[in-house]
Amino acid sequence: MRADELYELTNYFLNSNQTVKGRVGGYSMYPLLRNGFEIIVNKCSINDIIPGDIVVFKRGPKLVAHRALKKNIYNNKTILTTKGDSCRNTDEPITEENFCGKVIFFIKKGKEKKTNTIYNQYAVKYSNLLTFYCYSLVWIISRYNKINQTIKSIFKSIFFVCRESKKLAITNTIIAILQGILPFAIIYLFKWLIDLIWKINSNADKTILYNNILTIVIITGIVFLFSSILSIFSSILRERLSQSVSLYIYNLLHRKHITLDMAYLEDSEQQDKIHRAVNEAGFRPLKMINESFTAIQSILSWLVIAILLFKIHWLIFVLILFAVIPEIFIRFYFSKKFYNLNKSNSTREREAYYYNRILTGLAFAKELRLFGTGSFFKERFNNIQTYLHKKKNSLIKKRAIAEIAAQIFAVTIIFISFGYISFLAINGIVSAGTVVLFFLIFQRGYAVLKDFFNSLAGLYEDNVFLGDFFSFLELPALSKSSSKEKINTLQKSIVIDNVSFHYPSSQRKALDTVSLEIPAGKTVALVGPNGSGKTTLVKLLCGFYFPDNGKIFFDNNDISCINPDDLRKNITAVFQDFALYNMTAGENIFLGNISEPASIEKIKESAKNAGIDDVLEQLPQGYNNIIGNLFEKGEELSIGQWQKMAIARAFYRNSPILFMDEPSSALDAETELQLLKNLKSLAKDKTVLIISHRFSTIQWADMIYVLENGKVVEQGNHEQLMLKQGKYYKMFENSRAF
Repeated sequence: MRADELYELTNYFLNSNQTVKGRVGGYSMYPLLRNGFEIIVNKCSINDIIPGDIVVFKRGPKLVAHRALKKNIYNNKTILTTKGDSCRNTDEPITEENFCGKVIFFIKKGKEKKTNTIYNQYAVKYSNLLTFYCYSLVWIISRYNKINQTIKSIFKSIFFVCRESKKLAITNTIIAILQGILPFAIIYLFKWLIDLIWKINSNADKTILYNNILTIVIITGIVFLFSSILSIFSSILRERLSQSVSLYIYNLLHRKHITLDMAYLEDSEQQDKIHRAVNEAGFRPLKMINESFTAIQSILSWLVIAILLFKIHWLIFVLILFAVIPEIFIRFYFSKKFYNLNKSNSTREREAYYYNRILTGLAFAKELRLFGTGSFFKERFNNIQTYLHKKKNSLIKKRAIAEIAAQIFAVTIIFISFGYISFLAINGIVSAGTVVLFFLIFQRGYAVLKDFFNSLAGLYEDNVFLGDFFSFLELPALSKSSSKEKINTLQKSIVIDNVSFHYPSSQRKALDTVSLEIPAGKTVALVGPNGSGKTTLVKLLCGFYFPDNGKIFFDNNDISCINPDDLRKNITAVFQDFALYNMTAGENIFLGNISEPASIEKIKESAKNAGIDDVLEQLPQGYNNIIGNLFEKGEELSIGQWQKMAIARAFYRNSPILFMDEPSSALDAETELQLLKNLKSLAKDKTVLIISHRFSTIQWADMIYVLENGKVVEQGNHEQLMLKQGKYYKMFENSRAF
């Protein structure tokens, strides 16, 4: 409901002498009216309002309940000055036009409470003081809620990344606890030892003291050895935990990426999010786990330190605490700043990554050298990097200045502490052992406290960055209905009924009310200029996208209600931008159908049908030879041979439905002729859809559809379309001219 409609409805009920009940949403009148409280509004004249009353009025898209501070008459019109108790500024003047009524009761714990009390008079009289109190209270509550939410979020993140490594996580936690205590046990034993040595000259019976000293030395040695062994085990177990977590996170990342809706992969904003998720997933979870162990260790250490410092003097404890607070505040503050910088620079970082790939990737190497564009792309890369570095360095400089100020403050506090403990020692208030204990504890305590707060800040920072990873995991895998039906082999036809579609990153329709039919067991061809929607239609038929309008049916089954895995099991395809796998030749073909055990006979047969068998058999290791030049002993193929590998992969799959998008674009005329013979033979019992600019490839199709600007403009077989002398005829004649 719009604000004006809500206002009119409220006024209607109030004018009908009915009270209106509403619910508070916000903190502007906190603590009197709290978020979620119900209020009862009564109709009255604006002239009846007195300062201190809580009035309801319309402001922008909502109704507001604030306290009236003043009432003035201007040009025979009553004007109210209002303000929320926790708001620092007054509202725009309230007149009869936007005045609604007066709050007479609010409901707290099921009981009605009056708003018209003596409290109202004091609220107006001491408005500024009340605002300061309420504003401070709201600020504290909001910070508390934010901190509470952050802590819950951090714990949730830690439990999430450790969910597959619970035993290792618990073991490492126990070790972290022991490592937090043992160093201070050693320090205290040193203090005890020094005190005994100090007493030995003043004691007549030295035997007992010698025995005590020996006992303490042995205990110290045992504790020290245990601590060292524990560190070795800690290193091993943390490495195992890191490996386990890394494998789990990458498993999640890869699983999500291969099931992600294709629309997200072609949307620039989503690509920024995916880029950040992929970048951070590699190290943030591991960093978060290590920092959580540091935090646990530091907490235990600090508890021991606190006890020891309190034994010396409580003031020392307070001074150390104050020494680290500014630095920690700076770390938290700049963590958020760096995240926002990283987020705002995602697009530029991806652009720099792209230019780096152009400069270093094999795919661009030939043109880079031929056209001499290396310096051009290098300049583009450098300009982006310079911009990114400038932004980051500016923030680093600000952080450095703040950290220097914090260090000056910390050093001042430390020297005050040193002076104070020296004063106590000179006056004989503390022993020599206590002085040594202080210097060891103080140095260690400051470092531990700093580590603790730094680990908290690090956890906060990692949690903020991991937010992108978790957002990525929450992206939906499917665009449409989650209720999926299974399908069997195509019996009748695939029907495209008035389908329209546009890509998420474009407003232009790639397909515009397209209707066509692909009968089962027949070969259908799509022709048309580039950008006419042919490849887009194949993507829709594979279930990578769903139509904006219209429907696609597989034997009367709506594609949006078919299980995507079931749909794709019935389909094989050779795409125009086919993939190049730097694996063995046999594995390249086997990838066409990994659901069944590899069959070398089928692999060789598929290679023969694709016309690539003679090339593969001549390789040094035959079908076991790696193809491509990324890895050692790999053999590079021509682009035409790579396309044959893609076709062999499709033949190996042997699905009842075959989509071929420009299957012979990189083949010579003789190879294309041989491929067509094999394709005709293999297509006898299959449903085939071919996209091609080569008319020799499509003439034998049972039905040909001509697309232009996302629309079907002609249809028929080759002879019928030639007789029409329309678009197809012109394209065919033009192809013969070359």
